[in-house]
Amino acid sequence: MITLRHALAIATALITFAGPAYAQQWYQVEVVVFEQLNANTDEAWPTMPVGNTTDLTPRSATNRIQPAQRGELSGIAERLRNSAGYRVLSHEAWQQSALGRNASQPVQIEGERLTGKIHIYKSAYLHSVLDLWLTSGSTTFEAQQYPNLNESRRIRSQELHYFDHPRFGAILQLKPIATPDNVLNAMQGGESYSLPD
Repeated sequence: MITLRHALAIATALITFAGPAYAQQWYQVEVVVFEQLNANTDEAWPTMPVGNTTDLTPRSATNRIQPAQRGELSGIAERLRNSAGYRVLSHEAWQQSALGRNASQPVQIEGERLTGKIHIYKSAYLHSVLDLWLTSGSTTFEAQQYPNLNESRRIRSQELHYFDHPRFGAILQLKPIATPDNVLNAMQGGESYSLPD
């Protein structure tokens, strides 16, 4: 017969050995990055570093971000597309667990006139680090000066977060979700990213 003490010991062991993918809260991450077309400014921009060709997105079958045509921010992206003053550069979505700063990996964001990364992690609170560059659209990146949106902040899930720059901006949202089935089915590997359904 299983006593309460045995049941608690079994439950503790299951939680302890379940692994980081099971112990962490998962989030649906969605971002819209847009250019402000009427932004005339005489500001000097930083020089974009060259030679940083590292693939920042973790390698696995389920880690790729995808265009978010049906996401929570689709209405916002559509309004920006229909406005004469803005151009949507990227509208992406992915799922990831809330890992610590050193354990989580940045996600590469690419577009015709956009390159950079978004890093979501959790310490005591959720945090986001955006490092996005508005480029000329050329496929060869030379050491030139480009507008850079580089901002780190504490964020909350289920809220819209606006990142502002004189030339472009980003709207980010995280929503808590259940651990994806493909992660639950993967017994090993520490998978921390997934595609939305």
